[in-house]
Amino acid sequence: MCGSLSLAGSVALVIAAGAALAEDAMTVDGRRITVTRDGLGTATLTVDGAALHENGVIYLDPEPQVVGGVTVITGSTGAGGNACNPSPFVVVLPESAAPQFWGPVESCNSFTPTLDGDRLVFTSDPVPGAPGDTWVWTLDVGFAPGPAVGFVANAGWEALDQLQGAHPVDAMAITPVLQQLTEALGADYPVFAERISDLGSGDLTPDGYLGQACLKFTCEADWAILYLHRESRQVFAIWHASGEIESHIWPKETTQWPPEAMAALRARVSD
Repeated sequence: MCGSLSLAGSVALVIAAGAALAEDAMTVDGRRITVTRDGLGTATLTVDGAALHENGVIYLDPEPQVVGGVTVITGSTGAGGNACNPSPFVVVLPESAAPQFWGPVESCNSFTPTLDGDRLVFTSDPVPGAPGDTWVWTLDVGFAPGPAVGFVANAGWEALDQLQGAHPVDAMAITPVLQQLTEALGADYPVFAERISDLGSGDLTPDGYLGQACLKFTCEADWAILYLHRESRQVFAIWHASGEIESHIWPKETTQWPPEAMAALRARVSD
């Protein structure tokens, strides 16, 4: 039925038109690349006005790269929200051909792109609970999975003073800390490492360092605490796994625990 728009329809059109003004743009080799957000949870990537990709969020890296003599733009894209980090993509800008869109890769990690000859290498940081991913992109193949990269501790106890505001993963990069935990926890180490590597925070204390973390979606049941004692250079760990009644501690003999570690243990167990 033809006729005038209702008031509700007019309002919807105004909102959509206003939201469409949210735009990021860059010009590379005379091509205009834009990311337009509609304000309703959808972003669109276009090159010279032609849509290449649509998703919840799309981010462009600020600098173009030249791979195999061809200019490319890298970025990341995903559904948005906290469930998964945006994943890498590549836009190819041939000199006399239509642009090409490659990706995104299937991963929830955060990646850093590096130009390596005629290829782009996307790497994510390894953590104690999981290795880092590698994806390699080339003009002829596109994205291909690369080798996993294991977590390596490469610092000494002197790095303790650099842990102000640091995540517990940074504390576990101290070689004797990682060594104490892997040797002492044995078969329990992977459970602790998975939890201490996820959503968390930490900071220096008067006598050492205290950090805590938990699995994002089961935070109340799957958590871990890490305490480093400056004077004794001893490591203290507390963790809990979903489905279990009791929390775990190490060392098991609490008479060895310094006051700050005991305070953290009592605060967590009393919750």
